[in-house]
Amino acid sequence: MSGVHRQALASLQPGAQNSLVIGIVVHSFNMKTIDATRTRYHNGERGVWTFTLRDSKEHSINVTVWGSVAYVKKLSADFRIGSVVEVINPKVVERRENDRNELFVPTVSSLCSLTVNEGNALVQPHDAPTRAMYESLLTLPMKNLTELQSLKSVFENLEALRDQYVDVLVVVTFVSDIRNVMTRDGRSIKFRNFEVTDGSTDEMASFVLWEKDWIERAAYWEPKRTVLFLVDARIAYDNFKKKTVLSIVRKTLITENPDVPEAKTVRNSVQFYNPDMMSGNIFASPNPDTITTVMTVQDISNKLNKTPKQGDRIQFAVILKAYVIDINVNSLSPTILSRKCALCKRIVLDDQDSCMNLECPSGNGTRPPMNVLSLNLKVNLKDDTGYLIGCKLFGDAAERVLGCSATEFQTMIIPQREDLKWKYALEKCDVRLHILGPTSTFPSAIYNILSISRNEDDDDETNALAECLIANQIDERR
Repeated sequence: MSGVHRQALASLQPGAQNSLVIGIVVHSFNMKTIDATRTRYHNGERGVWTFTLRDSKEHSINVTVWGSVAYVKKLSADFRIGSVVEVINPKVVERRENDRNELFVPTVSSLCSLTVNEGNALVQPHDAPTRAMYESLLTLPMKNLTELQSLKSVFENLEALRDQYVDVLVVVTFVSDIRNVMTRDGRSIKFRNFEVTDGSTDEMASFVLWEKDWIERAAYWEPKRTVLFLVDARIAYDNFKKKTVLSIVRKTLITENPDVPEAKTVRNSVQFYNPDMMSGNIFASPNPDTITTVMTVQDISNKLNKTPKQGDRIQFAVILKAYVIDINVNSLSPTILSRKCALCKRIVLDDQDSCMNLECPSGNGTRPPMNVLSLNLKVNLKDDTGYLIGCKLFGDAAERVLGCSATEFQTMIIPQREDLKWKYALEKCDVRLHILGPTSTFPSAIYNILSISRNEDDDDETNALAECLIANQIDERR
């Protein structure tokens, strides 16, 4: 590949040979594998990865990498959003008008696209002094803000705007923890929910992130602080929600904290928003790292005793500085461990091999059973204002807190399980909670524990409680 010469995206022409393009990755899709046995390659699975490259304020291009699964997987892991890269000797292809593939990639300025084929082209880091110049492009909007629409305008005209794309400038109000879903073909996919507003309406826009890079970057988004410029968010009918919604699709570009005056305006518009009030989706647990509000048991009780708006359910997220006085790891109840269908999430009874959901591929027999084991624990907490009894610690959160998987827990004998709770029982802890208030259907509040971490501040009360717990534990073992 000797003789390559550097070209700016603005000067790139279809069919250009021996080109070297430098830019920053501003968007990245999940790598995919395809069955190539029926293609001209006839060599089993191949990997494909697409990302968007930018080399100036005005110019950007989409790049697609093809090769063996191992090759593409390594590249997509090494080069993430924010990486400054050199693309050497790519195939430069003219973009075609009305090409259906253009619906599934971001809109870019270049009239071309780049294809990197394993063995014929390279993607490598750009470590020259000019790196900083490219990094500054990450916070510049990918599009002029002249077509910006307010959420109020979008929500009032959803049906009229259906199947169209809009640009919105919004501030993050809620970020969920990562969740997993099992597809019908048995693949486990991660996703993350988040919500935004722009101050023009009290209504929040709810979105889902499916791309790995954005899922990881969203972990650092701060409610009330992080501003997002969403280019080409799509308005379409959601079959699951049974209504028209604004959503992030493969065409959507995201700029974090764009370097424009309007970002400060939209950030200031939500200064009185409570960042620890929860998403409207009760199944979306918040990212524990974004929770900032500290409450006592008494504060929590006072908040739950307030009357919610008609039709609403009180829910919020807090940090409780408390003592873990018990985790029922030594319970003999069979409900402490449960089997669920990985596809439809329904409980699989002990005397059955799969769920009995006839709408589920495992339940109706079209696929082999796919079951997962889950922990379902109860935790009692205490601070100097009161008690929270029967808090729920389940699923991934339970495994993170105990430091073992549900399968490993299942094989433990009772003394081994008891040892797990003593990681916290002698310590004052920061307990992050997602709290759901009572409803007419569920008359009791629900306290879901998202994380437990030791509080390093020790005091005489901690030591006194520890002595009491030890004495109670000795009595129990007798």
